[in-house]
Amino acid sequence: MGNIKRILGILLISAVLCGCGETGEGKGTGTENADIPVETGSEIEVLKDGSIVETLTEDFAKEYYDAANLRDMLLEEVEDFNRNLSGGSVIVDEFENADGKLMVKIKYPSSEAYSAYNTDTYNHKTLFHGTIAQAQEEGYTFDIPMTDVKGEKTIGKEEILEMESSKILIAEWPSQVKIPGKILYVGENVVSLGKNKAAMRPDENGNSLGKYYIIYK
Repeated sequence: MGNIKRILGILLISAVLCGCGETGEGKGTGTENADIPVETGSEIEVLKDGSIVETLTEDFAKEYYDAANLRDMLLEEVEDFNRNLSGGSVIVDEFENADGKLMVKIKYPSSEAYSAYNTDTYNHKTLFHGTIAQAQEEGYTFDIPMTDVKGEKTIGKEEILEMESSKILIAEWPSQVKIPGKILYVGENVVSLGKNKAAMRPDENGNSLGKYYIIYK
């Protein structure tokens, strides 16, 4: 299962690196970090029913990869994964190669399915989506600062746990995010891009800077 994900991972890292600083300014907690990417080649959208749609868009070099083979490998990989998955199926919604761009859109029935599919020897892209109380039950700790989208108020563990019924997204891989609600607070290395969108800052190699937190209602 790791082969196609390694290839797509290479494309993803390239997309994140190319996206850094391309459009406008960003912020980590507040508006202080202008080098956080506003555009990357990856976007995660959380739908109202809790399902996850991940879209990867990147320049595609035909001399290195064959799009038809990549598509067939991905479809076979997803089919194999679904055989052992309960509670829905992973679906390849779109796979397009046009004008030098490769766009792949995959829908997961839950954040748990997303994490299971994207975690193996070569990948560790876990994702949690639920309430703060549920996150605590899953073992997540909140000894972290989080700042409101205006960068005016910072809260810590005590205030976060008091918001137990609020929704939280916790990611371990940088991407843009769209959520079905209003963003209230973001963790370090996350920039709010509006009411329901945010971007996560990668390191200089396009890799994760740790866990990324977004609280919304």
